Amino acid sequence: MVCVKKKDVKRAAVAVFVALACGLIHAQEATRSSVLSVMDFGATGDGVSDDTAAINSAMNACVTRAFPKNGCVLYFPSGIYITSGVTLRPFVHMKGDGWATSVIKLKPHAKADVVTLPVDAFNFSLYGLTLDGNLSRGGRGNCFATGTTPISPAEWNTSNKQAAAVNAQKWGHIEEVMFSNCSGDGIHINLYNYMLFFDNFYVYHNGVYGIYTQGTNSGFSNFEIEQNGTAGVRVANANNRFSSGEVIWNGWGDDKEAAVYVSGSRNILTAIETEDNYTNGFLDAGTNNEFIGCVSDSDGYAQKNPAASSRKKSGFVIQGTGGVFLGDKVTSYRGKLPDGNFTAEWPYRVENPHQSKIDISYDSTNRPPVGEMEIQRGEALMEGHIACVKSAGPPMVMGFCSSAVDSKGACRCN
Repeated sequence: MVCVKKKDVKRAAVAVFVALACGLIHAQEATRSSVLSVMDFGATGDGVSDDTAAINSAMNACVTRAFPKNGCVLYFPSGIYITSGVTLRPFVHMKGDGWATSVIKLKPHAKADVVTLPVDAFNFSLYGLTLDGNLSRGGRGNCFATGTTPISPAEWNTSNKQAAAVNAQKWGHIEEVMFSNCSGDGIHINLYNYMLFFDNFYVYHNGVYGIYTQGTNSGFSNFEIEQNGTAGVRVANANNRFSSGEVIWNGWGDDKEAAVYVSGSRNILTAIETEDNYTNGFLDAGTNNEFIGCVSDSDGYAQKNPAASSRKKSGFVIQGTGGVFLGDKVTSYRGKLPDGNFTAEWPYRVENPHQSKIDISYDSTNRPPVGEMEIQRGEALMEGHIACVKSAGPPMVMGFCSSAVDSKGACRCN
């Protein structure tokens, strides 16, 4: 029998009370702070435990607290956080200690996007994180995906969108984030999502596209997009801007498209380099897109074989209308491959002559450009909007009509 003095029991009770009170105060302070750590809500970051419930609790505390109303920095200390998918809420700013240091990773065999942006999201950010789809362990989904936003009704220009059921303009900022190992796309943007801004990011080893966007009016800058199955960048809508990026080693699963494939309208791409892809460098199948200062370097390997040319790929494939290709270049830093050929068969193929401007220089290709030699007669085409052949070559020299096409389908070529 063990005897316990009354004063010891009293001290123990006081200690328990103090501990509970301190815990309560700590939780209250956590919810009042402008920075909430997911570990304060039970997340482990040990790469084994399912942290979904803890992250959701922290997210809920972030958007329901009163000081200030709605929103905070949701902090992920270094670690690997296993989840069955995270839904990002409005006015939440998810922040880690850097990619490959703070990792949000899909649970093995889960079918979900790693981070989903719902239709009511507005004013949010992600910084210093890796979103990992756990492809090798059966994860199925995109790394970052938006909901399809209805075109109407939607909040567009009002200053306070905290209570809006639908926000078309997202005003989201994503920086220093890695999107990797997803079975679908690294970044997947559905219809009617506006104003997403990605900067200094890395998209690596996803099953289909590095970036797929049906959204508009978004910006992508300072990026590396590497080893994705189909294309590095797939743009299916209008008014997006891409600048200062490298798109490399894509097309290992499907080589029918291009490292950068644009089918939308009025998109602007500047200082983008496609390099060492198993497919075409750039493909324009849209309207009034601009490719300025872009370089295709050593694109067109045989499927999964960087020692041989496919003998059927081009630096640029021009299928659209009204496109501007200004100061672009096709080259090969590798020279001839072991099979005796350069990577690109043609520097560019003009499959639709209705362009505004084609200024693409080239070297190190197997054959000169392929151009559409005939102009459809009877079309009321304005000057400057149709390609013409100044010199059939080789090398072929392309120009554009300085005057409207006449009834015989002729124009003065500049």
